[in-house]
Amino acid sequence: MQLVVAVIYNKHNPMYKKLILLFVAVVSLASCNKTQKKTPCGPQVCTDLFASVGIHYADNTGKPIAVTNFSVFNVSSNKQLQPGYNVGLLVYGYYIVATDNNKMDYSTDGDIIKVSATDPATNQTKEVNLKISGGCNCHVARLSGPDTVKFN
Repeated sequence: MQLVVAVIYNKHNPMYKKLILLFVAVVSLASCNKTQKKTPCGPQVCTDLFASVGIHYADNTGKPIAVTNFSVFNVSSNKQLQPGYNVGLLVYGYYIVATDNNKMDYSTDGDIIKVSATDPATNQTKEVNLKISGGCNCHVARLSGPDTVKFN
């Protein structure tokens, strides 16, 4: 044991630098740990962007309107959804249907979503179908359906 200690502390010994490098390498490798998240979808490389799918509501002249009774229903899973953010007042007439916060409410291949709203001026209710994907995809996305709903 004294011989090992003597070799380590003797700076003029050619083994000194090698032992120090070996010690640093062992400590560095021992301090590594995996931080990759395990998800049911498997490992993915995604952007840090936050995605959302929304819909615009307009009157018969194309002017944006604030609607009432806005609802989002997943026809594929027969489930009422909470769209997340109501930005109808931030961007007048624009409503969020899905965000990355609730992407697991949607299948990877896409679900049929029924979006409904009422024009308070005319009491007319309109329903449209969108196809939205989420699930194991990195972000929610509109696969089909209108961007704008116009009331008569």
